[in-house]
Amino acid sequence: MRKSKIFQFLYGVILAIFIIFGTMLMIRSVELHRGNSFYEQAAEAEKQVSAASVNSTLSIAPAVWTTMPEARECESVLPKINELSLHLSQFVGKYPETAIWLKIPDTSLDYPVMLGKDNQFYLNHLPDGRKSALGSLFLDYRTKEDSVHLIVYGHNGLGGKMFGLLKQYNSRDYFMEHNTLTVATEDSVYVCPIFSVRRVEADSDAYRLEFEDHDSLIRYINQAASESMYQIDVDLEEVTKVLTLSTCTGWPNQRFIVQAVMVCPNM
Repeated sequence: MRKSKIFQFLYGVILAIFIIFGTMLMIRSVELHRGNSFYEQAAEAEKQVSAASVNSTLSIAPAVWTTMPEARECESVLPKINELSLHLSQFVGKYPETAIWLKIPDTSLDYPVMLGKDNQFYLNHLPDGRKSALGSLFLDYRTKEDSVHLIVYGHNGLGGKMFGLLKQYNSRDYFMEHNTLTVATEDSVYVCPIFSVRRVEADSDAYRLEFEDHDSLIRYINQAASESMYQIDVDLEEVTKVLTLSTCTGWPNQRFIVQAVMVCPNM
């Protein structure tokens, strides 16, 4: 009789654990589906803007942070500057905390980047505020309009979602095929040559935001380039900012980062 009660108790505990974990998995699955649907719709909207904006003029909506210093002096060689900037402008109209749009050409990385009040909210929320395990890409909340180092965080998502494809930069061959990033504001597009690919500690100097002057920024870039997994030569003459993409590696205090310089595109 006693053994029967023990068995019933253990059975109940196991059943409860099964129900709890099953519920958690179901919630996660729903959130992932929600996130995938949101970004698929965003991609479709981008295609529609591209098709409709061939002869359009940009209509700039107010935004929390979308124009970088020097941006208005930058002329872009990219044929889709109007399309991408217009798409961003329309996205900002729906989701005001959108800051920039980030793309890696010829890859699936093509996302809005948010700017929240902390570095926690967008870890598990979509741009529209709904919860999702995918979360959003987001700038460090301390970013200002005059910041010279822009740090973008994102999950190392399965199947290359969010910053999941950054792990591909462990391969120099992959880097050679995808050696620039594209950043769009509402009125400009930056072509950003990658200068460093590396693993760092979460509290390392790689996440430094403040620089005394331009020379200090250049020293930071040179140091980061020297610590890259492989040597990358980049012209630093026209550098105005540094862009860092950061994601987790599976180790608690280790991060994988891809860094690029932001320059005004040449005519």
